[in-house]
Amino acid sequence: MVTAAPRLESLDHIIQERIPPDGPGAAVAVIQGGQVIHSAGYGMASLEWSQPVGPDTVFGIGSTTKPFTATAIMLLERDGLLATAAPITDYLPDYDTHGATITLTHLLTHTSGIPNFITRPGFWERVAPLDHDHLQLRALFEPLPLDFAPGERYRYSNSGYCLLGMVIERVAGMPYADFVRERIFEPLGMASSGYLSRNRVIPRLAMGYEMEWRIAGFRPHVSETLVYSAGAIHSTVEDLARWDAALRDARLLDRETLARMERPLTLNDARHEGYGLGWGLSRFRGRPVVRHAGSVPGYSAFLGRFVEDDLTIIILSNWGLFDAARLLARPIAGLLLDLPEPPMPEHTPSIEASALARMAGSYANGIGDVVEFTVDGGRLSASGELTADLIPISDTAFRAAHDADITVSFEDMTASGYARAKIVVPFYWYYVYR
Repeated sequence: MVTAAPRLESLDHIIQERIPPDGPGAAVAVIQGGQVIHSAGYGMASLEWSQPVGPDTVFGIGSTTKPFTATAIMLLERDGLLATAAPITDYLPDYDTHGATITLTHLLTHTSGIPNFITRPGFWERVAPLDHDHLQLRALFEPLPLDFAPGERYRYSNSGYCLLGMVIERVAGMPYADFVRERIFEPLGMASSGYLSRNRVIPRLAMGYEMEWRIAGFRPHVSETLVYSAGAIHSTVEDLARWDAALRDARLLDRETLARMERPLTLNDARHEGYGLGWGLSRFRGRPVVRHAGSVPGYSAFLGRFVEDDLTIIILSNWGLFDAARLLARPIAGLLLDLPEPPMPEHTPSIEASALARMAGSYANGIGDVVEFTVDGGRLSASGELTADLIPISDTAFRAAHDADITVSFEDMTASGYARAKIVVPFYWYYVYR
């Protein structure tokens, strides 16, 4: 597949418009038809040394680590050393499940009910900078009651992916970092990928900066022992392009296993949700996307594969909380795939004030962010994690007035109002709960 030169020039212009040349930067790779059609760096890897970002610049990839952890689990299952359907107590027999049966699949799909430890009060101020061994890490969430019965609902949990790392170590008989290096990075030639550590020099590692770097400076540090198998991998766009090629060609895992990993999870009540085994699943303007994003202090990442279009977009940044999906992946995909913005509906329904009142209230997601829905003058609006005036598109669904790719739908009606809302933004979706 060949992409016309004018489009590649437009792609470069899109990125340059959004990444200041004198600020924290980003590396971007685009793979189409199995060929890398664009790989370049923008902005600075180090403001102090005026070092520019290049395609070989190393970044923390945050939760984009999770597909690697899931792949490690699948490799061990292929080796006959574990079963994803088995309880975690088969491998961590002393783990307190509070009387519930929690399987490896529950951990992989964020349906275990184990609380997400990074949302605990005071985590970033008191806990994040400190090193923890595995028992100390477990102690941050193991004593807490489950948020829900395993399989009852989806709720993103770094705790579950840290437990998967411990399972890998117990079964493989080696540290998590060594396993992913020996079984994934080295076979694929990913020489610049590894495990973030303050105790060793990582060549070409970009400095990490706060999103509001001109005002707030550095974000709080988080120890790699805490993000662990949920978010401690570092890589480059060049290495992640090699990873993408291995997925495309089924070089690490067979196609049947890869298809399992990209299959939407099924909850206890037979409902499906857009997450597989380590991969987020969504649709963007009608196109299915297999993707994952990541964020740790100072770094942001996005990897999205448009499976029907054979297009992959990879973005790594040293600009903490940089919204790579919305600011870069969306216009790049729109350019290369000719995807127009969704049209406004011809008719917008009128919703009674009493119905809107049942939607109003404070809702929170699985990582501690809050969205406040309020009614004023017969119109619903959101503030907080999502800020938007909302235009009704059905009796229970809305789109953002400023962005047609953002929708909100209210679900699970109770006597006191709706229990949750599903928010869809470019390439992602998440629930917020009252």
